[in-house]
Amino acid sequence: MYSQQNSSTSVAHLPSLELTLDILLNRQEKDWGCFQVVKEGEFYALYIPTLDSFKLYKNPKSENYKGYWRNSRSQTLPDVKNRSEKPDIFLRNRSKQVTEKKRNQIIRKKQRIIDIKYRYNPCPEMYRLNRMIAKLIRDRIASNLTFTPGEEIMPLVLATEVED
Repeated sequence: MYSQQNSSTSVAHLPSLELTLDILLNRQEKDWGCFQVVKEGEFYALYIPTLDSFKLYKNPKSENYKGYWRNSRSQTLPDVKNRSEKPDIFLRNRSKQVTEKKRNQIIRKKQRIIDIKYRYNPCPEMYRLNRMIAKLIRDRIASNLTFTPGEEIMPLVLATEVED
């Protein structure tokens, strides 16, 4: 019996999907193949046969993403400013003070925590895609992250499931 827990969430096993998700995160269009990416307003939509479409919004001024699953026939785009409309993928930024002791000295440094949250979806394919996209965003943010070692500790970048 095939179970969701045994399924891999690696895009390495699905090169065509990996290419398409990379194109989606780069905010480019792809109009060929099984998986397609189309620009719709401020969103880039991922179309996969037999699934709803995934609408991804990226703030042009920062590395802030929001992703929503929508009926692929619906022309209505999500409202990113409406808090009642809950995204399936989103970022949470926070920071904490960390205390280090060095030679009778207490040094306080800040650590940024960037958490890419993804929601559970009862559809196993959509849930796997949520996890895959969140991990790709996490890897992308982690590879482009900068920090000042004297003032802060290496930022922590996570991809975690939202617990509603």
